[in-house]
Amino acid sequence: MNNDPISIANTLADLQPGELGDVFVQLVGRDVGMARNGQPYVRLEFRDDRRRAQMMIWSDSQWFDACQNEWRPGEHFKIRAVYHESSRGKELRPNKIRPVCDKDHEQGFDPTRCQPRSSEDPTDLWDAAVTLCKFSIADESLRQLVETFYTEQRDKLLIAPAGLYHHHCYQGGLLEHLLSVAQTTIDLIERYRHSVPSLADPTTCDLAIAGALLHDVGKLLEIDLDQGGVARAIEGQILGHVLMGRDLVRDCGQQVGVAAELLIRLELIVLTHQDYYADGDYRRPISCEALLVQQADRIDSELHRYSAALDASTAGPVIPRDNPLGRPILRLSASPDAEVNGQP
Repeated sequence: MNNDPISIANTLADLQPGELGDVFVQLVGRDVGMARNGQPYVRLEFRDDRRRAQMMIWSDSQWFDACQNEWRPGEHFKIRAVYHESSRGKELRPNKIRPVCDKDHEQGFDPTRCQPRSSEDPTDLWDAAVTLCKFSIADESLRQLVETFYTEQRDKLLIAPAGLYHHHCYQGGLLEHLLSVAQTTIDLIERYRHSVPSLADPTTCDLAIAGALLHDVGKLLEIDLDQGGVARAIEGQILGHVLMGRDLVRDCGQQVGVAAELLIRLELIVLTHQDYYADGDYRRPISCEALLVQQADRIDSELHRYSAALDASTAGPVIPRDNPLGRPILRLSASPDAEVNGQP
């Protein structure tokens, strides 16, 4: 019997290394594997709003059958476990684990505390995106398309993450990303307006801004929001957010009466915004507006991944490649010369 004192911490993020505690968490990942000695295992990943941690369930565990056959990503659990940090990452070693039940709400269970959220209020982000659309897109039909889509999809936009693994993986993350890409697109237009002839055309600029606000909306269908935004829906696994987003934009554009020649250019922005072509999965941008959105998207997603990589708990100036960017990252202090110069 474990006689360790139970922590008063009631969230995963509050647990200190070596501390035993009762916490409510959401299951966000499950991988089945086999050790070198042939013993099967299931690796689970749990989260709350500020931390993720893994848990190993081996085949001789009392929870192995339920873990394999019953537990699904998106479900919530109450866990009594010891929290550890090591070179393998953050880990939970369980004493007890079960799915949450109705009485847990009386003990403080709140599913929203198991989901990371944008540091900004999603309602404010939605308002900012719609305001940007109203004052930055001159073409009435394109402006109406964006406003109609944002209004019809408001509830989903307020909770949707921009991804599961790569960037903005939290509630409101999609809105935060769409707004940031649109703002960067406007900055690029202003920077290159006098040197790129295509940007003298107001329609090109309008298409770029509208495309920036819509380029990733396929995530609303690709990610299963009903399961807490922790897994792809079946259709999302088959089609992906690029094609699904193009269909959403096309349907809304036809609904509000966007001219066919404008709509096809807008669809091309959605279809070509991805920044990798190694497997031939995505087309390269073939218009000025599509190139602007692709580059603005890359800037926002890459810098966000870099920022997330800097949060790694690994000590030392070089962060190993097991981080959101997938490559070693150099971490420098804010003022490398401060200590040398005797400055605080």
